[in-house]
Amino acid sequence: MKQEQQLRRSHVYELDPLRICTALGVVAVHTLSGTTFLDHTVGGVEFQNAAVITFHFTREVFMFLTAFAMVYVYYGKTFHVQRFWLKRSIGVLLPYCLWSAVYTWVNMSTHAPLVFTQAVLFNIVTGNASYQLYYILLTIQFYIILPFFLLFLKSVAKHPWTVLSISFALQVVGIYIDYHTIQAGNVPLSGFWQFFAQYQDRIVFVYQFYFVLGGFVALYWRQVRAFILTHGYLCLCSLLVACAALWFHFVLQVRVYQESLGFATAVLQPIMIFYSLAVIFGFLYVLSRWASHVDAEGYPRNYKLWHSLSDASFGVYLIHVLFLTELLKWVTPAMPTILPVAVRVFLTWFLTAGVSVAIVMFILRIPVLSRLFGREYRRNTSSRRAIPPHSDTISKDARDSRDSKDYSQLLQPVHTSVRLEALSKNHLDV
Repeated sequence: MKQEQQLRRSHVYELDPLRICTALGVVAVHTLSGTTFLDHTVGGVEFQNAAVITFHFTREVFMFLTAFAMVYVYYGKTFHVQRFWLKRSIGVLLPYCLWSAVYTWVNMSTHAPLVFTQAVLFNIVTGNASYQLYYILLTIQFYIILPFFLLFLKSVAKHPWTVLSISFALQVVGIYIDYHTIQAGNVPLSGFWQFFAQYQDRIVFVYQFYFVLGGFVALYWRQVRAFILTHGYLCLCSLLVACAALWFHFVLQVRVYQESLGFATAVLQPIMIFYSLAVIFGFLYVLSRWASHVDAEGYPRNYKLWHSLSDASFGVYLIHVLFLTELLKWVTPAMPTILPVAVRVFLTWFLTAGVSVAIVMFILRIPVLSRLFGREYRRNTSSRRAIPPHSDTISKDARDSRDSKDYSQLLQPVHTSVRLEALSKNHLDV
């Protein structure tokens, strides 16, 4: 009973820094992509695009986070559809529709009521209002299939390795075929396949492996955490090797195979599956180490700051494009050319991220307006009773597994009574 109570109260502290870091990674991708005009040499453009592809893990991490949060909160509970969608309508659908309208207005040259309304409705359905909003459309699709996904996990919960292996193989084969046929333009497209080619980046089943992975890691979180804490060097070395392989593959594509930069930096290509997997577990290791050391109040170091930044991550994701567009138009070109390109790119990212974070955190403290970013107004967002961390228990698990070298416990899922209300409030995980 004591263990069950501890599990029920456990909070996955690692996800809060991961949310904001991934959101800032999205800002980095868009900044790097938008500042290539600063480079005046072929080598400079190629180097900057290599940096772009290095940050292309963000999409996959978001899928993983979304599935982790939903499964961790709802697995083993009675799923109340009406209650679930009431929460998501206020927290996700409303901000998505509002910001779709804002971006449609900003990007349109004419604002005739009928034309504007038609454009907004089309953009809400397709996620075309702004180039970052596709992910919210993906999230909504996952919410629709969530009850079935939970049932699927329940039926295969005792076979994680088999299911993950099949899911991984399907992901690699599917993306390989897509990358070398549809994306490469090697086949004529019409009807369904033309639609698929245009909108595949916002179809939930294209990312099935990351959702399955997030779901299983949520089910086996205590065991997974114990494993990665024990095998941290393996996680970090895998990340370094995967990063080196990614850059080597990029050089081969551009310099040897003479492929276009757009094709070489595509997110949906086979090597990104291996790289994103390494990034996910590299992040989890670093953040698990951070969460293992707590202060006198029972929090990891600087947790209240990370929690506030995590609350702001969805808003940063929504609004950063507004500021980045203006910076790229007025500020970045005016920066002194004596500054190296890398410095000007960094300053553009820093200004975009800093202004976005500051404005979102300010608005989150204003009643009603906080709903623009899917949050309920809280008078003091950092005044939360400390929840006894699970790090001691996990650390003991790690020590036990290191001593015995027996990982049979990895086949036993976390107790289904686990609840994480904070995760439910961070529903979009961005």
